[in-house]
Amino acid sequence: MIKSLLFLILSLFTTLTVQAQGEPQFLETFKPVERTHDFGTIYEKDGKVVHVFRLRNNGKSPVAISAVNTWCGCMVANYTKRAVRPGETAQVTVSLDPDHKQGNFVKQVVVLVNDGSAYVRLWVKANIVPMVHPVREDHPFDYGYGLFMNQQMLPFPELTVGQTHTFELKLANDTDKPMTIQFKRVPNNTVLKMPSMVVLQPHERKSIHVSYLYFRRHHATRRIHVIPVVNGKEAKPLVVKWNVAQKFRLLN
Repeated sequence: MIKSLLFLILSLFTTLTVQAQGEPQFLETFKPVERTHDFGTIYEKDGKVVHVFRLRNNGKSPVAISAVNTWCGCMVANYTKRAVRPGETAQVTVSLDPDHKQGNFVKQVVVLVNDGSAYVRLWVKANIVPMVHPVREDHPFDYGYGLFMNQQMLPFPELTVGQTHTFELKLANDTDKPMTIQFKRVPNNTVLKMPSMVVLQPHERKSIHVSYLYFRRHHATRRIHVIPVVNGKEAKPLVVKWNVAQKFRLLN
C-alpha cells in the first residue's frame, strides 16, 4: 500500500514537473476529421499535391493554432490563424512537393496550439513515382567521353587516427553505348577504398562509395588525382584531398 502511494506521488510529481517545464500535452478535444491522409500513388513530374485537414474543437474553451511543424522541407503548411471557438472547425492545409523524392513516403505533421502548450499529430503518406531528371541536374561535372559525375573534388574532412569518412560518388553514362570505367590513381594510393572498375549501360546512372581510413597522422595536406579511364581513354581527373587536423598543424 505504501509502495503504491509512493509510486502515485512520484508519478504525479513527474507529470507536474514536465508540465512546468513547458512540455506540450496531447489535446484530445481538438479532433481531426482524419488523422492520416494517404495521397496514394503520385508522380514527381506532376508536381505538388495538396490536402486540407479539418480539426473540430470539441472542448469548452477556444483553441488557437500557434504553429505547424512538418519536419520536412518538402512540405509546407498553412493554417487557420484566428481562435477556434467550441464547436467550430479549423483547417490545416498541407502541400507536398515530391521533387527528388521516390518510393514510400510517410511524414508527421505536428499542430501546436495555445502558444505551444498542447499539440495534435497528423500524418501524410504517399507512394512517389520518380521522374528521370536531366543528367546535368544531378551530375553537373562533365569528365569527357560521355561520363558525368556529381563531384569535382572529394575533400576529406579533418579526421583523427582510426576514423573513416565516406563519400557517395554518382556516375552517369550519357551515351548510347556501354561504358567501362577504370580508376587510375596518381600517385598510386591503396588506402583510398573504391571500386577498381564500374560498368554502366547506355544512359545508366549508378552510385559508388569512396572511403578513406585515417590510419596515421600526416604532416601536410595530401592530394591525389583519380583519373577515370573510360573505355580505354583517360578522362578528366577527380581531385581527392585529405586535410590535416588543425591541432597537428599547430604543433608542427
